[in-house]
Amino acid sequence: MRLLFLILVINYSYSQNSDFDEANVLYNEGRYIDAIDVYNKILDSGLHSSDLYFNIGNSYYKINDAPNSIFYYEKALLLEPDNESVKNNLAYAQNMLIDKIETLPKNQITALFDSILSIFSYEYWQFFTIFFQLLLVGFFILFFISKISSRKRKFFTYSIISLFIFIITLIMSINSKSNYFESDPAILYDKEVSFRSEPNLRSEEIFKLHEGLKINIKETINDWTLIELSNGSEGWIPTVSFRKIK
Repeated sequence: MRLLFLILVINYSYSQNSDFDEANVLYNEGRYIDAIDVYNKILDSGLHSSDLYFNIGNSYYKINDAPNSIFYYEKALLLEPDNESVKNNLAYAQNMLIDKIETLPKNQITALFDSILSIFSYEYWQFFTIFFQLLLVGFFILFFISKISSRKRKFFTYSIISLFIFIITLIMSINSKSNYFESDPAILYDKEVSFRSEPNLRSEEIFKLHEGLKINIKETINDWTLIELSNGSEGWIPTVSFRKIK
């Protein structure tokens, strides 16, 4: 029974790698739509990875599909926030957009903190927090049970270092998790959508937004969704206008 299970796992893994290689060959041959079909087949099988999303984004970028390329680059960054290749290609894709929304400025301390925070996803920050917490407990136990003074000093020093790193990773973990769950990013897919002051067609149209723009979802009422732009502006758009990244 175990042998059969192992064979099935190996065959499943081989099949996914085979599909991934096939999609990459299609991409290199310039058959981008065919490559997308194979990549989506891999997604449908339950496999999700930064590399897979990145390749899908690249394929859509090659056919000048800004919304889909940006959507998949953003999904790749959720799994690997500090991937420079994804960031660079995302910037190229954003150059295709009509809307140029300025991001709210940050002070140097906040910018530095966010930069460090983005190195890892919140799952990794949680892992580091648990790891250094266990390390801290281990060194404290060794400190208390050790009978040799030189070892006690060494374990005490290690405990202090572990405590310091634990506090840092805990702060990062809390903030990273908060940012992840408090944000609900999405990409506009409609060619053009009215950004309104209230959730109805009779309300004032503040301005128009266009496909590919990244937004943050705040609230949904019936068929309307309150969104926030990167410059802090808030307004209502039809719920069918976007696709959630998470």
